[in-house]
Amino acid sequence: MDQDLPDTGRYKPSINIERAPRLGVPFLYILTAYVFCATAGIMLWVYAPWVSRGAYGYPPVIVTVHFFTLGFLSMTAMGILSQWVPVVFNVRAFGNRRGWAHFFPYLLGALALFWSVGHGAWPVVAASGTLLALAIVWWSVDVITQLTRSTAGKDAVYWGIVGAVVGFNAVWMLGLFMALSFLGWWPEYRALEVHIATALAGWMGFLVLTVQLKLNPMFSMSRAEGIRPSIPLGLTGLGVALAWASLFLGDWWLRLAAVLWTTAALVSIGQGLQTVTTGKAKAFDRVFVGVAAAWALLLLGAVLAIWLRPVAVVVAFWGFLTLIFSYQARILPFIVAVAVAKRLPGPVYKAFFMAQAMHPKNQPVIVGILGVVGAALFVAGRWTMQAGLVRASALVALLLVLSELVGIALAMSKGRAKAPVRP
Repeated sequence: MDQDLPDTGRYKPSINIERAPRLGVPFLYILTAYVFCATAGIMLWVYAPWVSRGAYGYPPVIVTVHFFTLGFLSMTAMGILSQWVPVVFNVRAFGNRRGWAHFFPYLLGALALFWSVGHGAWPVVAASGTLLALAIVWWSVDVITQLTRSTAGKDAVYWGIVGAVVGFNAVWMLGLFMALSFLGWWPEYRALEVHIATALAGWMGFLVLTVQLKLNPMFSMSRAEGIRPSIPLGLTGLGVALAWASLFLGDWWLRLAAVLWTTAALVSIGQGLQTVTTGKAKAFDRVFVGVAAAWALLLLGAVLAIWLRPVAVVVAFWGFLTLIFSYQARILPFIVAVAVAKRLPGPVYKAFFMAQAMHPKNQPVIVGILGVVGAALFVAGRWTMQAGLVRASALVALLLVLSELVGIALAMSKGRAKAPVRP
């Protein structure tokens, strides 16, 4: 082990990694999510002429967006939560059979929905959408059941996960409502904007704000004292409520929601800086470079949502992509380190320090740079209607996926060579 690392005997983690599940379920979700992300990048390259002209209603473009949202974002979140909820809330993890039972109906429903939307097969759209909704509800009920079995207090972390799960279900409910609006059952097309806002703020926003409450202190070795996470969570939730109110009260309510999301982003950034700068880690963790770039994009997306919502969505997509890849450069080696540590003698929380030898040091920096470049190329391509610039952003997205996988694989290979072996 590196002599510069902290003494494991003095470190008292606030999570119970004994509860960590086997590798199968988290990696099944995460690796499938990477495939979806790469596929979305390829489709963005192919359909760049339509995207650059703002033809967001073109069925292949709709499918491309959902490859990223239902495919990459949501499957990544579900995979991380399968690991995160048991260790944070000290509850029993899903077994492989239950995890697979959640995964495959969701995957089948998503793939069938993508195909049917792309081919205009509306009866299949209805059937696949129903299957996908049922899969989300089943997974959600099981996650909420896990939470209710926890003996930990119902703090901001608890309610943040509850809010994210509720938001996930609100997304598909509003998707159904949006479909009815297109059939003429609702006179406004504003449901589309609220659908997207719910996905980004009510589902992914809540999740990111909550998960980072454990990740940032862990990476900076901070107690995060004086932080009030309920403030950005409350502002985000109120913004989602105003966005839903805009369905009935008008567009200005959605603009006001964007103001609240901007405020939530600013507060969260301030709290993150406070957490990192008061940490006891001996060296600055470069994961925060990628995280900072991601939050800059998310803040810009929230500001743009006040007036330029299509552009805001693009910037927010790149922000979430950058944030996920930055954190995963640390999370995936940690998941593997936990699995290894549980098979070795000694305290299992040595996995915290084993993971430091297995993660790519500069990968989050690369992710942060590529994320900002990709977002700039995409926005410039849309602004000038140049398909070539949009295609360049698609190449950046594919390079992000490739660099992430290669960087993590090489770092973990070197880390395992240095790790202690089981006697």
